[in-house]
Amino acid sequence: MVLLLAARRVFMEQSSMVFQKDGKNYLQLDCENAKELSMKLGEKTYPFTKDGKKWILELPFSTAVNYVQICVDGQEVLLPELPIGHGYCHLYNYIELPDGNELTEIRDIPHGTLVHEFYMSDISNNWERFIVYLPPCVPSAGLPVLYLQHGFGESEISWTTTGKANIILDNLIEMGKIKPFALVMCDGMVKEKFGLEERLNHVLLERMLVEEIIPMVEKKYQFGGCKEKRGMAGLSMGSVQTTRTVCDHPDLFSEVGIFSGFLRDFIEGNPDMDVVDRKPYEQTHLKAMDNPAFNSYFHTFLRCIGDKDSFLPRFLAEDEIIREKGVHEIRRIYPGEHDWNVWRHCFADFAQMIFQ
Repeated sequence: MVLLLAARRVFMEQSSMVFQKDGKNYLQLDCENAKELSMKLGEKTYPFTKDGKKWILELPFSTAVNYVQICVDGQEVLLPELPIGHGYCHLYNYIELPDGNELTEIRDIPHGTLVHEFYMSDISNNWERFIVYLPPCVPSAGLPVLYLQHGFGESEISWTTTGKANIILDNLIEMGKIKPFALVMCDGMVKEKFGLEERLNHVLLERMLVEEIIPMVEKKYQFGGCKEKRGMAGLSMGSVQTTRTVCDHPDLFSEVGIFSGFLRDFIEGNPDMDVVDRKPYEQTHLKAMDNPAFNSYFHTFLRCIGDKDSFLPRFLAEDEIIREKGVHEIRRIYPGEHDWNVWRHCFADFAQMIFQ
């Protein structure tokens, strides 16, 4: 059970609970009556030290984005004073430290709009939500649109909370580094409903996008409308969904981003990962790469990952697919792991490549 330690409003920026002193970063909590406080980071637990009425912990990291779990007297809590994100099928606090990346800073410039759209899906037999980002100071009609997917255990809000995709685009537009485009972010953790039961089926996103979401959202906002004005990108599981969708429907997309990304779908039919009882997937979508015209389908085909990502061996093994099939790609390896510190850079770079 997770307790929410207040009813105060949640802001995107963390409060003064996180501060610097003598070149070190600290987290300070006001829990006067607590007997014990600790912070979990991955598999490690770090105890706070009580200083008068406050509890203080020197933070054991220096990277920008870090999911943490705060425990008060052994009970995990969710602090509204810290940013809240969705990861690992769980709501987490995260702590963000300065990393010199001006693209993720909220500045006094025109900002875009985030719209939450709801609809009943005939494919999942469930209510679905997706988030639309509309750039500032321009009408939506005629804009290009990027369909942007999160990873396993996350949700449609992840790219605009932990990922800060909307803030990155606001800053890039203000700097004149990109032409404005819209975003559509769907819940890739598709819950297929059977009566009162639900099961996760990541494969359904492709049909939902092509048959339901793209026609619906592009009719309403009058953006996209053709292959040249439509792209798709995703991270981790979202990269699997992206690869399958764009290979099965190259007539729909002109820009492709595969972040911490995979060409093969290693989830479908995997007894340790797929909750649907089915045979291992035969990777039929990759047959599209055998078509001599494949390289003409996309303006951009970016594949990237962090140099300390645990999935790096899989990424490197898939280099052979690219070589065998003669795919023209842009390939980048960033410093970092399988986390948002890398994915923010992937997205910012990709945004500057597409719809030019």
